[in-house]
Amino acid sequence: MKTRMFNNLQHKDGGRVQDGVGLLTSILLRYSEMGSVHYCLDQHALKFTFIISQHQEVSSLQRVLKPALEFFHQLERQSMRICEIACRSEENVCVLMITRDVDSMTQREVGLIVELLKREYKKHLVFDKIDLPEDEQVFQEEMISQMLSSIQSCDIDKNVVALREKGRVLVFKS
Repeated sequence: MKTRMFNNLQHKDGGRVQDGVGLLTSILLRYSEMGSVHYCLDQHALKFTFIISQHQEVSSLQRVLKPALEFFHQLERQSMRICEIACRSEENVCVLMITRDVDSMTQREVGLIVELLKREYKKHLVFDKIDLPEDEQVFQEEMISQMLSSIQSCDIDKNVVALREKGRVLVFKS
């Protein structure tokens, strides 16, 4: 997989790909458990989407995630401006959406969210199994940290959505 080449892609107008687009792509490359990532311009926030193959109530998801994220931010001596957890269940599938403000987010928090969901929903978390070599995982984590820092100081000028489809990461701006 040639994931590192993405950071050198060019837009049609010749400019470098924005850090926001690279951030969303790196998150999906590193964390295959995530179905999509949205950057919401109006909230300056990221929305992570996961799929769980069983019906879930939002209250049970909040009992697992919210205290862990609050405790994490207490240890980091930061406060969260946005921490929303929502889900939409249809038949035996639950789409879980976690929205977090970019300003207080770190790469370690993204990893914590994924690990908590993996532990809680083991066999029910739907994802593409992608085995990135350890050095590529570390590289993607470093890229996530750098790009998060970059966009914390300035907004991305558009909403951006990155999603996974058949082993590929697709990015759309609106």
